[in-house]
Amino acid sequence: MEEEITLRELIEIVLRGKWIIAAITITALLITGIFSFFIISPTYEARSTLMVSPLVQGNAPSRQDSAYDTLLSYLSQYPQMTLETYRVQVTNPHILNQVIDELNLDREEYSLNTLRNMINVEAIKDTNLIRISVKDKDPEMAARIANTLAPKYVDFLSATLQEQMGKSAAYIQNQMKEEEKNLEAATEELKNFLAQPQNVAELQKDIDAKLELITQFKTKLIELDVEEKALKASLESARASLAKEPKYLELDKSILDDPVMAGLASGKTGDMSNAAGLTVKSQEINENYTLLSAKVADLEVALAGIASQKTALASNIQKTQSELEQLQAALAKKQTEYNRLQQQYTIAQETYNTFLQKYQEARITTSSKIGDANIMIVSPAIVPDSPVAPKKMLNMAIAMVLGLMLGVFVVFFMDYWKNSAEPKSIKNLSQSH
Repeated sequence: MEEEITLRELIEIVLRGKWIIAAITITALLITGIFSFFIISPTYEARSTLMVSPLVQGNAPSRQDSAYDTLLSYLSQYPQMTLETYRVQVTNPHILNQVIDELNLDREEYSLNTLRNMINVEAIKDTNLIRISVKDKDPEMAARIANTLAPKYVDFLSATLQEQMGKSAAYIQNQMKEEEKNLEAATEELKNFLAQPQNVAELQKDIDAKLELITQFKTKLIELDVEEKALKASLESARASLAKEPKYLELDKSILDDPVMAGLASGKTGDMSNAAGLTVKSQEINENYTLLSAKVADLEVALAGIASQKTALASNIQKTQSELEQLQAALAKKQTEYNRLQQQYTIAQETYNTFLQKYQEARITTSSKIGDANIMIVSPAIVPDSPVAPKKMLNMAIAMVLGLMLGVFVVFFMDYWKNSAEPKSIKNLSQSH
């Protein structure tokens, strides 16, 4: 049957062993006090605070930008650095080596690992501040290390970024030289093309001249058509009038009006009085008919001349149109080649200008000291007055708690050991009887 232990029994066990608990607790306090006050050397902490401006990428390149623009935009900018990146770089081995050399520290006492363990870097939440804490047994040394570490870190960051940007600038410069050669080749090819006879400009002028000539021909042709219609109308009218006019006119004349007939009459009779009453019929050419005939002939000649001119104009228009088509075909071919060369030149020009601009940006970036511009020591370390370790009162409190726990454990263990031994002794005694 299992035995049940009540709370009263537990309290009684503790009360019976109170002197043991007190002794163990006092012993723990004494040992902790001796170590905290006399054996463990005090540790001092010096703090310096940096204010940083995290480097982040600017505006993302537009989707319309070319691959060159996107690549060069990233090459000519500072690398992206967040507050956490700044924090981690503080304990870089290169910086720690510079601190050791600067302060002439003993490398056996202050190795890289030892010095790194002495330094604690903390990014203060919701701020752009970084706190550097250095712990050392010597308060002055802790302050010196903290005040040396901060500027060395600034110089290291500047040098590292300058080196990286220098490599980017060198790459951009080499590519820029290649693009300069491409631009010179494209310029020379375009220059030679423009120097050829019958270039695009000349062909365009010839085409404009041909178009103007064709326009003049057609305008003249229209004028001739109008004139021809007017002449045809006049000719029809003159022909109609001519058809109505008789070619000859019949006249009744006195013999006396005709000298010949008068001479004959006087020769036979010798007396003109007798011939005065005599008449004779005669035909004369109609002057109106003659004038109209001449007008008709003139109009017909004029119409023939106009027809001849129209035929010549039509021939000239056709010939000029054929020449125009040939010029237009040649211009189209030249224009295509010119557009290709012009586009090639434009792309080479824009690419070279882009490389030149990014090279200037990278060169300026390389020559600038990013550490001084983006990191500021807002609070240098001062020599601490009081140690941060050991924390004597905290150690004493922990020792008292542990001593009480150990004392209680020992008392319960002793009670258990005593009670478990008595039944065994009684059992052995009964077996001997």
